[in-house]
Amino acid sequence: PPTHPQKERIEQKNMDSFPWEDYQHLPPGPVLFLSKLIDHACDNQILSVCSNWRSHVPFGIADPPNGWLSHKVEEITCFPPHVSYSDYLAEQPDQSASVSTLWNWAFHTDSTSLGTLSNPEAFAVLFLLTFLIRAIKKKFLPIFSAYGRQLGRKAHGPSWEKTNEERIQKFGEYVYRLHFHSMISLYGVWYFWGKEWWDPSKGGTTHLFAGFPYSHQVEPGMAWYYLVQAAYNLDALITIMEISFVFQLRSPIVLPGKESASLKLQSPLSVDWSPTCRGDFQEMFVHHIITNILIIASSYLHFTRIGSMVFLVHDLSDVPIDISKLANFVKWKKTTIVSFITLLITWIVTRLVIFPFYIYRSVLFETHLVLLTKESLAGTGVTVLQYYCYKFIFVVLIGALLVLHVVWFFLLVRILLLLALKGETQDLSEHKNGEKDHLEGMSTPSESNGKKEQ
Repeated sequence: PPTHPQKERIEQKNMDSFPWEDYQHLPPGPVLFLSKLIDHACDNQILSVCSNWRSHVPFGIADPPNGWLSHKVEEITCFPPHVSYSDYLAEQPDQSASVSTLWNWAFHTDSTSLGTLSNPEAFAVLFLLTFLIRAIKKKFLPIFSAYGRQLGRKAHGPSWEKTNEERIQKFGEYVYRLHFHSMISLYGVWYFWGKEWWDPSKGGTTHLFAGFPYSHQVEPGMAWYYLVQAAYNLDALITIMEISFVFQLRSPIVLPGKESASLKLQSPLSVDWSPTCRGDFQEMFVHHIITNILIIASSYLHFTRIGSMVFLVHDLSDVPIDISKLANFVKWKKTTIVSFITLLITWIVTRLVIFPFYIYRSVLFETHLVLLTKESLAGTGVTVLQYYCYKFIFVVLIGALLVLHVVWFFLLVRILLLLALKGETQDLSEHKNGEKDHLEGMSTPSESNGKKEQ
């Protein structure tokens, strides 16, 4: 195979010969993505009546060849086939379905159908893993919280327990998070150690996109890493909704009475803020939404390499976050200060250096390498329309994560100033005065929207 310098020369030659000027008339990525969404909706059997929707768009916006909505972005069909369990058995005529063959398929076979969440097998495993994670939390969170209760009594006396029930519950949550982030970080460092996309001497981040998707086999270690991460983040999204909202079913018909003089219709589902809503709900909810969309998009589009990098830098910096929160909840001042300084250093290195200048830079300036494969140049690989359509998704979502990193960094700086000037160890990330005061300052769903309903 060609060496790294030879690959660079080949890629530079392909880039110089690529007819970029032929595509200068293309609309921005968001417009192409909008066109793709409309086509996807209108191409199914239910909405097939709008399959010719472009002919009804006024002002020439959808008229070929240069109308912004005139371009049809086809599905990417150049992905290597995934090996399903039935395919695996068909290739092994001397073996039948058994635990042994299922194990070999799931843990010793590259590019199986577990490698992308859009496959039914992967979706089923994701569902089971999410259920397992929730069962583990249900079993161990009370145990972890009870341990936090004992530590609180020893450190602050029995009276501390009466006024810090929320802190005790949070202690259990962060012990669980510390276990997960520590284990997944250790696995990530071990598994990705020596991978070429982490090694600048071997080409570094160019391997995230060069040769895509033909040389990007999804190894079992990567497939399961993605499945576990997806299950954990899905559970995190479900959990934040459970503790933030109260969902109630009600009659869709309001009969005349005290509340209404006439018959009225209303949503059968009402949504109110929960008393257990955390002070950092807005930031964390946005973070979880973005993260889950990125997981689904990167898995569907086979960008698992860059997705794994995003996972790892977050997990590594989450470990000192969990430790500092645990120490702060039980008021271990010295441990809090040490863990906080470790957190600040880790945060800067992972989320403010590696994330923007290594990962995000690659998304901005190296994604064009997917167009320089011999297949794409021959018209059988990723097309220019597909490239512009999907690139902006990662640019926007990863950029949004970066904005959150910067916002949280300034919050960390405020905590550092409190530590230095006042000797306080308040957790500002969940609001200094706690969730109850935070809720009092928020407009309730009924005040802001009449009521959050759907």
